Amino acid sequence: MRLALLAMTVSCLSIGTQAFELAPIQDKSVESLEIQLSTKEAEYESFMNSLSSLNTQVANETDKLGLLRSQGAELQTARKQALLNMNEQYEAMVDNPDQDIAQAQNAYRQAIQNQKQNKDDIKASVTLLADLKQKLANANIDRFTLANAREALREEIRIARVKRLQQEFEQEATLEATQIVSCDAQETLKQCIMRSNRLAKQKASKQFVDSLFAGATESNVISQNKNDSAAQVRLLNHKVVSGEFSGQGNYSTTITVELEGSLPNTEACKLLDLSARYCTYQQEHLSTAAVDENAGNEISFNDDSVLYELTIRSDQYDDEVFIDGVSYGSTKLSVMLASGAHEVVITKPGYLDHQENIRLNKNMTIKAELAKASINFANGEKIQDILPGDELGPELIGVPAGRFQMGDMQGAGLSNEKPARDEQILKSFAIGQNQVTVGDFKRFVKDTHYVTEAESGNGCAAFVDGEPEYNSVLNWRNPGFKQTDDHPVVCVSDKDSKAYLAWLSKQTERKYRLPNETEWEYVARAGSAENYWWGDDIGNGKANCAYCGSKWSNISTSPVGSFRANKLGLFDIVGNVWELTNGNKVVARGGAWNFAPKLARTSVRLELSPGFRSNYVGFRALREN
Repeated sequence: MRLALLAMTVSCLSIGTQAFELAPIQDKSVESLEIQLSTKEAEYESFMNSLSSLNTQVANETDKLGLLRSQGAELQTARKQALLNMNEQYEAMVDNPDQDIAQAQNAYRQAIQNQKQNKDDIKASVTLLADLKQKLANANIDRFTLANAREALREEIRIARVKRLQQEFEQEATLEATQIVSCDAQETLKQCIMRSNRLAKQKASKQFVDSLFAGATESNVISQNKNDSAAQVRLLNHKVVSGEFSGQGNYSTTITVELEGSLPNTEACKLLDLSARYCTYQQEHLSTAAVDENAGNEISFNDDSVLYELTIRSDQYDDEVFIDGVSYGSTKLSVMLASGAHEVVITKPGYLDHQENIRLNKNMTIKAELAKASINFANGEKIQDILPGDELGPELIGVPAGRFQMGDMQGAGLSNEKPARDEQILKSFAIGQNQVTVGDFKRFVKDTHYVTEAESGNGCAAFVDGEPEYNSVLNWRNPGFKQTDDHPVVCVSDKDSKAYLAWLSKQTERKYRLPNETEWEYVARAGSAENYWWGDDIGNGKANCAYCGSKWSNISTSPVGSFRANKLGLFDIVGNVWELTNGNKVVARGGAWNFAPKLARTSVRLELSPGFRSNYVGFRALREN
């Protein structure tokens, strides 16, 4: 897009503009945050060195224990042989009472002592190894805590950079500009004067924009995108200081112009090469300013009180239409919208999304043809088992067998996400459309009087000053924020989740369990090889995670199904709560309401210690066929 109010190129003109300076913006928040990030990076690097040392200790002690057990087998054989030798000496003493058996006795006694020492060493090694593994499990939790704090600072820095740039542009200045034009023989004196004034205002506006770019803290970054910028200047007022004709048919005018800069919509993010989500929370409802050269370069804005009719049709039934992130139901659909830019997405499980970015300036019709997804998900067959008393179990989505790429494929992941590899799901299964809710868990507790580990122990963990800290009053009924039966259940441990699924299996006579990590990532990706099922950028308002633009971000969980489902029909597969998986280690996947977007990527693995529970960890049910 062209810059608003650029001066026209005019030949044979002599133009002068008075020099001016803009007041600098004193904003050290970015600098302060960068210092904090540098400190956190150093802390993270030091921690990772300690974690590496701890992993080495675990490996060394595991090798030592294996060696001790191997030596134990050898010592057992040696003891048996020493006993045999001693018995032979006893038998020889029957025939020869002078036979000396002391050496054989001492050898047997030493063999017994060696075996006892070996058993003591094995016991000590087992104890030490268990302690080291517990420390390692706790350290893995701490690693994610540090990683989350680091990512949070990065998010805050990007937000602060956007705010700083907007402040640097949203300034007012008064300029004095001098313009000399040669009056055309075909124009009247009045027309010549108006042209001179208009060119003076354009020149002042252009220089004002240039100075905003040059004076910005990140001038080198944003200047690269200047030519495609929609940075605006609004003329607040102008006054003609002087104007006179010369004898050569030239007209000279000097005017003062009051100007105001502006970065509309997501312009600051475009200039800084950041995701639009860092700007949308500050969007104003004013449309992009346009230059009307025939009206003396005055600024005009779209009137958002003007509405137009948008009609949407698709070739599929039971689809869902999202306009600017809000669901409007299924097609055929007609809705009145304000003039301006809108994002329209039509989605249906098993089909690729149809997405259009439109600028609505008249009545418009969209006709969409939805294409089948590249992976056949058995048409997303919906399954829901009936519990005793005609109550309904969790809503499930059928998933077929298939192959996919698992792990970090974008190169931005942690070590435990690598390497990316080809995996195969051999048997179809059904998985919860939503995370298990408070209402689901409540039915289980009512029927069994089950007491969770949080209720019987020291409570549930919550972030306090960026660290998980157990609070004895927190549990699944009271996680530290408001919730309803439609929110995902939290403050449950791996043991609690498996107790619920065992009960569900008994009630339905079906096999329910946690998905393993391969199954979880298979359905989470839904055919995508990117960071999130919709792309490589978290976007704005697409999931409940920290700095993700929803009203629940960094505050609480959100009701399940508050955001768009992926192509399989699964809700909240990104964010809301970490989801426990089934395996040798306790690992959670998917990110949470208080974790940074980078940690909600599909391949991220949060390793937890057994029994860990917090107000940001929940689970999703899987049913085997």
